[in-house]
Amino acid sequence: MRAIGKGSLASILAVGLHITRIILWIAFIGLSIAIVIVPVFSIVVGMIGGFDSLDIDDDLIVGAGDYMEIAYHFVGFGVMLFVVTRLLEILQTLRFGSPFVKENAERFRTVGYALLIGEGAKFAFGFMSLITDSDVEIDSEMITWLAIIAVFVLAEVFHEGARMKEEQDLTV
Repeated sequence: MRAIGKGSLASILAVGLHITRIILWIAFIGLSIAIVIVPVFSIVVGMIGGFDSLDIDDDLIVGAGDYMEIAYHFVGFGVMLFVVTRLLEILQTLRFGSPFVKENAERFRTVGYALLIGEGAKFAFGFMSLITDSDVEIDSEMITWLAIIAVFVLAEVFHEGARMKEEQDLTV
């Protein structure tokens, strides 16, 4: 199978990433709406529940733990959306036949930082969940940290590859 061009692996991956990006956008928009609506909804339900003639079910009241879970997923989907977008940009340069450019090295580096932020957010939300009694777990694994390190290594490889390509282009 070819690496670039129509019907190539890069094209197939790009289609899969575009579909993934659409799904992530839908989830991210839904979570964005939930982050705004949930606190307002809880306040309104609390105010309505103050009337003696109305019987409000306790399941309608959203606590801090539930809100923490929504925020946790909001950050997670935001990081995934950012990473998928950067990967599509990298694939686009591959499909054009010139992947070793400085921009791709920077893209890999920003993907690495985004993944670090995502893992840091896991720990932050995990510790906050202890306070709010939410159901957010700190489930960091060694393979995740190895993948983050691999992304930073790829960033350096692409940086060096871009430098070497630039030197080669200047050589007559």
